Amino acid sequence: MKCCRLAIASAAAVCVTGSFAADLGTLNVTTGSAFFGNTPIAGSFTDTLNFSITTTSFFNSSLTAVVNGGQDVDFTSIRLTGPGGTFNITQLTPDPVEVWATPAAGFILLAGSYTMTLMGINTAAVGSYAGNVGVSPVPEPGSIALMLAGLGVCGFMARRRAQQG
Repeated sequence: MKCCRLAIASAAAVCVTGSFAADLGTLNVTTGSAFFGNTPIAGSFTDTLNFSITTTSFFNSSLTAVVNGGQDVDFTSIRLTGPGGTFNITQLTPDPVEVWATPAAGFILLAGSYTMTLMGINTAAVGSYAGNVGVSPVPEPGSIALMLAGLGVCGFMARRRAQQG
């Protein structure tokens, strides 16, 4: 009877610890970029991290998980959610060096608070991952117009010199 109770208690403990969520905290992206990483528990995991931006910004991110023997973190999805909507970070390369990143052009995010959710499986409780997020302000329309006007003046002057020479 004692063995039966012990077996039931053990099975219940395994079922309860099948999935784990970890809050990795808030990233400070005021300098333009921030590093993050974790060694999730064995089994399924969901890690979250947060950051805020004060102006509309370009967003880029990359993350790498490397196989080391039997130690392996496999991501099933990485999503960014906030006022700008939901954005999926995509897998660029599979194991043994799993790389996830935003598209080359990145995403344009509106000002506000964002949450990145990383979901996956860690085959042993010793596999790790690391990544980086970067933000840079989107130029205002007036700045772009002034730059284009300056390029137009340079082009006009170069053409005029070519015609005189």
